[in-house]
Amino acid sequence: MKIMSKFMCANKKSILLLFLMSCALFLAPVRGVIAQEKVASTIEQPTEIESVIKILESSVAREELVRQLKIMAQAQQQTEPESQIKTAASQALQDISRRLNIMSESVMALAGSINQIPQISSWFKAELTDPQSRQLWTQTLINLTLTLGLGYLAFYLFHWGLNKFRRSVTEKPIENCLFRAVRLLWIFFIDCLPILAFAIASYLTIGIVGSHQEKTRLVALAWINAFIIAQGIQTLCNILFSPSSPNLRCSDLSDETANYLVIWSKRLSFTAVYGYFTLQAALFLGLPPLSYDILSRLLGLLVTVLIVILIMQNRERVSSHFQQWSTAGISPKDEIPSKPHGIRNRLAQSWHLLTIVYIVLLYGVWALQIEGGFFYLMRATILTMVALFITQIIIRLLYAVFTRGFQISEELKIRFPDLEKRANRYTNTLHRTLNFMAYSLGLMSILQAWGINTFSWLISSPGKALSGTIIAVSGILLVALLIWEITNSLIESYLNRTNESGIEQTSARTRTLLAVARKALTITLTVVATLMVLSELGVDIAPLLAGAGVLGLAIGFGAQKLVQDVITGVFILLEDQIAVGDVINVGDKGGLVEAVSIRTVRLRDLSGTVHTIPFSSINIVSNLTKDFSFYVMNVGVAYRENVDEVMQALQDIGAELQKDEEYGQQILEPLEVLGVDAFADSAVVIKARIKTAPIKQWWVGREFNRRMKQRFDELGIEIPFPHTTIYFGENKGGGAAPAIVQVESKSRIESVTDDT
Repeated sequence: MKIMSKFMCANKKSILLLFLMSCALFLAPVRGVIAQEKVASTIEQPTEIESVIKILESSVAREELVRQLKIMAQAQQQTEPESQIKTAASQALQDISRRLNIMSESVMALAGSINQIPQISSWFKAELTDPQSRQLWTQTLINLTLTLGLGYLAFYLFHWGLNKFRRSVTEKPIENCLFRAVRLLWIFFIDCLPILAFAIASYLTIGIVGSHQEKTRLVALAWINAFIIAQGIQTLCNILFSPSSPNLRCSDLSDETANYLVIWSKRLSFTAVYGYFTLQAALFLGLPPLSYDILSRLLGLLVTVLIVILIMQNRERVSSHFQQWSTAGISPKDEIPSKPHGIRNRLAQSWHLLTIVYIVLLYGVWALQIEGGFFYLMRATILTMVALFITQIIIRLLYAVFTRGFQISEELKIRFPDLEKRANRYTNTLHRTLNFMAYSLGLMSILQAWGINTFSWLISSPGKALSGTIIAVSGILLVALLIWEITNSLIESYLNRTNESGIEQTSARTRTLLAVARKALTITLTVVATLMVLSELGVDIAPLLAGAGVLGLAIGFGAQKLVQDVITGVFILLEDQIAVGDVINVGDKGGLVEAVSIRTVRLRDLSGTVHTIPFSSINIVSNLTKDFSFYVMNVGVAYRENVDEVMQALQDIGAELQKDEEYGQQILEPLEVLGVDAFADSAVVIKARIKTAPIKQWWVGREFNRRMKQRFDELGIEIPFPHTTIYFGENKGGGAAPAIVQVESKSRIESVTDDT
């Protein structure tokens, strides 16, 4: 009950909508009766009948009528070619409009036939107030009670007598599946014996008691048949699910699930069977046919609602089973699904909605008594299952081809790490495209199975136009992709050129220009392909081109800074002032050039800060790594040192560094000592420089400084630090007053400190 209340609270709107639709369905016969009455009332007008008779009797009037009908037929034929040119959207809208008209007629019929429902209560009241009818009902109930009472007595006696024997049979151990099948058949035979006893006792009793009363016999037969069918269904479900005997259960259902299924099978079977035969008995006793039709459709609605409740109760459980089935092929090694499960995942999320719609369709076909409706549904269902099966096979084959057929061996992956990415660059896109085509074909097949002529529409004029548009758009995108791939491959191969030593031969300027050219090509291809695709889709691109011209004019006047950035960037790139990998100073910013676009340059300084500078703000560019670099040294030594000896030491350090295997490759020329450059406050400054490869000057210079410090320490060359000379002034004779400095021992200083 809690589950039922929870379901009803969460789905009030859905159940209300289902109830209204079903009411329109089960009152469809009433609508037909009312419609027939309306037609009869209109045809039975005497004046209209007489006018039709006069037209048919007069040859002149008859010929005039035929002439008018031919004119109308020709006019309709002239309008047919225009109406035949329909798009899928117009056809769908017309179908929706037609179905809405039918639904509105059903709703109007429902509103107009509400006054027919009280006939049921009037019939019951008339049956209860009429003495003859009341006597008939009393006699029928007495005979029915006697007949069914003896039948129920026989049923429960046999059931009680066979219960112990049945329990002994179910509790015996089972060795294999064959013995389980034989045991189940034997138990089914035992469970059918009480039903057989009920049928024999009831039929014998009805032959004695109700032989002279036809209505009593028919009502009793209806109830006996209902009991036999309902108990037979219940017995069969008990055998299939074995709720009290897990050892006999053929499936791996839990005890709770088995009892749950038995309970719901009992609810559905008892409601449908007893409800149907009860209405049959009421019809035998004089229930009006219209009331019988309404009550039978209400019974069908009740069964439909019960099935919907059962589906909603098991929505999450069945969905989880679908998802487990979908992920059953997960490989524990790479955690990649071994098989595609797209359809299963979608089915797990929406299976309950599809099932409910299908159940409602079945109820609608039955309630509206559509001729050939069940055959149509069965045919469409079978074709849908076949289409889904074939689509799933195609998807699996594609998955196997693209995962196993295009797979790179582990040995090649280890030897060439980038081989798989390069060899399978567009295989995923191709795989998805083929999957989309397979799903589209499957969807079209399903729609065709349900009466929507998708394939016929494809060969029509709108379908051919759409197919041509799709092919043209695909061709445009494919050509653009080919141009991009060819150009990109040429650029990549040119950028990755190396000499015999493995050193890149492409200059930084070339790399920068090619990177900018690749971006420009990307933008150009995107714009051109987009305009061509829009043109194929029927969009007039002339206003777009005009708008682009106006936009260019607006940029020329309103975005002068942007134009200045682009023009300055073009000249900077063409003049090869900077390139990616250079170290430059621009104003108060400096750093390594990481990227150069047509408008900006991006620098990263030593602290990691990124500076993006537009070209229009650049006045002076200082490139510290253009072609080669110099590391300039200002070496300060004490005034007492021999500068020739110091310069010779610097030459020796430069020669040793140039012979080094690691640093020598980056030194382009020997150390150049420029000589004594300045006399500082505390040192004599000697200037020297060393020529290195671009951007290697700081690396070589730091190693030179390390070696210079070690060599100066070995030679005793002093690298002075700042010091101050104290001046005490001079006397009238020009002599400086002496400054006496007395150095005392530590003990003397401590004794003086203690005395004070």
